[in-house]
Amino acid sequence: GSLVMLGAVLGGLGGGRQLNAIGRRGTLITSSLWFMLGWMCLVVATPKAALFVGRLLTGVGTGIVALAVSVFISEISPANLRGLLSTGSNMILCCGVLTVFVLGKFLNFWLLAACCLVPAAVMSAALFWCHESPRWLLKNNQRRSAAAALRFYFGPCAESELATLEAALSRTHGTTGLSLRDLKSPRMYKSFLCVLLTMTMQQLSAIGLIITFTQDIFEDAGTSVSPENSAIVLAFIQVVMVGVATVLADRVGRKILLMFSTTVSSVCLGALGMSFSLKASEGDSFKEAYGWLPLTSLGLYFVGYSVGLGPLPWVLLGEMIPLKARAFATGTCTAILFAEGFVVTLSYNGMRAMLGIAGTFWFYGASLAVCFVLLVAFVPETGGKNLEEIEKLFGGTLSSPHESLVKNKDQSIVN
Repeated sequence: GSLVMLGAVLGGLGGGRQLNAIGRRGTLITSSLWFMLGWMCLVVATPKAALFVGRLLTGVGTGIVALAVSVFISEISPANLRGLLSTGSNMILCCGVLTVFVLGKFLNFWLLAACCLVPAAVMSAALFWCHESPRWLLKNNQRRSAAAALRFYFGPCAESELATLEAALSRTHGTTGLSLRDLKSPRMYKSFLCVLLTMTMQQLSAIGLIITFTQDIFEDAGTSVSPENSAIVLAFIQVVMVGVATVLADRVGRKILLMFSTTVSSVCLGALGMSFSLKASEGDSFKEAYGWLPLTSLGLYFVGYSVGLGPLPWVLLGEMIPLKARAFATGTCTAILFAEGFVVTLSYNGMRAMLGIAGTFWFYGASLAVCFVLLVAFVPETGGKNLEEIEKLFGGTLSSPHESLVKNKDQSIVN
């Protein structure tokens, strides 16, 4: 698990530059190639080094696709459908996890890895049918292609959307890239920190541990349901609840769903820790008296996690970061997210030895409770707003005419 996270850190760092260099669609195509290379290594898996290389390569693909999907969807979606489409992509991801858990009951490791090659190949081929992001095309002086892309994605509203995009881009016309002055601007670092907070909360929810060690957790908890079936049940719950989030994201709002999700996840991590504490104190009588508690805690945990902490940080990543900083900031946020996941996964055994398995889950539950306060205090609601309106929440567009003249004198650090 930690090798995948390490690869995702590298993918996040490299993927940010690819977004600007070859576009959003081109970056997604390259991510599918990384996946195919990784799964081919896992199919061979001999010598043992191929297994490690395969895990690392699939991690690189994960880091690239995670940031590219959120940016691509945010830039091709109408404001009233952006939450639906962004969370919908997470539901497809959860369907993939469920499919792998089900196939894993019947296939050996090598056949399962071969099956995972198929979605990557299909994605690579299907993306040639899609148009590039209109915002990226306009930013790179490809107006005719941008107009065609807008007609493809927006239909009759294409002309008005084109005028809106051109007006927004004209306010940053003449700037030479992302400068140090930009990074010091409140409108830049506030949006960056808000996204980073929600992504940190996602990792502090211990989702990486729970997915990686689901079967071990159920074995340790002594639940009466088999670990393999428990994993399938939880993956199914996640699919259903991300589907609920897909419907609610644009109706209820991102912030309310995140607040609900954080509360439920924190309480359930505490309950899961309690189940391990009870097992240690009750011994053999635990399964008869409390065998329901681990599965119930994890089931409700996935209900809470899947409606907010799972999909919505990626929605906010695509929404909150201004266009000028999108490649740099999304790459940085994604790399930090997976670096945190790498640390969480790698430190699990050490924390378990130091705090006990109950104390480990109590620690993450308490951490989420602290983050809840920061979420309420600092993260604004973005539902129903277009990307230009969201940028104004943090202080307006990046560049006024006067600022553009000043920033041109700064040394460009990105692009």
